[in-house]
Amino acid sequence: MAVYKLKCPACEKKFVYDVSVGWPDRCPLCKTDINNYRADDDIVCPAFLSSKSRANDKVVRDMMDGSETRANMAAALAGVPASEMSNLKITNLNDRRDSEVSAMPVNNPVSQHMARMQAQGLPVGFGAGNAQAQGHAAAAHTGSEPYAGARARNRIQSQLRPVGMAPLPLEITSNPNYRRPA
Repeated sequence: MAVYKLKCPACEKKFVYDVSVGWPDRCPLCKTDINNYRADDDIVCPAFLSSKSRANDKVVRDMMDGSETRANMAAALAGVPASEMSNLKITNLNDRRDSEVSAMPVNNPVSQHMARMQAQGLPVGFGAGNAQAQGHAAAAHTGSEPYAGARARNRIQSQLRPVGMAPLPLEITSNPNYRRPA
C-alpha cells in the first residue's frame, strides 16, 4: 500500500491517496478532472516548487547578487581588490518560510553587551527612548517658542537666497508628482 499526500492543482487542497491502484482521475475534494492523459513516453518535469517558493527564492538570490555587485562597486571606488570588500556581500540569508526575518542572528561583542544590558533592565536599541522622543517631538510645537526650528530654517533660507546660492529645495507639496497621503 503506497499512500501519499497529493495536492489538487485546481482547488490546491491536499488529500491522501493510495497510488498503488493508480493515480486519481478526479480530485476527491472538488471532483475536478486532474488526470493528465499523457503518453507513457512523454518527458515531464515534476513541479516540486510552488510559485510562492520560487518567488521567495528569487528575492533572496537577487538580494545576494545585488550585494555582490555593490561590493565590487565599492572596491572599484576605493581602488582596492574586490577580495578586500568581500565582507560586504550577503552570503547567508535565511530563506526559510518559518523564520520571521531573513537576516541571520548576530552574535558579536556588541550584541552580547546589549543582551546583558537588556537583562539588567537598561534601555537598548532604537525603541528604548521612543516614548522620550515622542515627548520631545510633541514639546517642539508648544511652549514659549513653538516651531522655533522651522522659523530658524526659514530665516536662514531667506538670508542665503540673495547671496547667489544654489536654489534651496522647494517644499515637497509644490512638486508636480507629489500626492497627498490618503
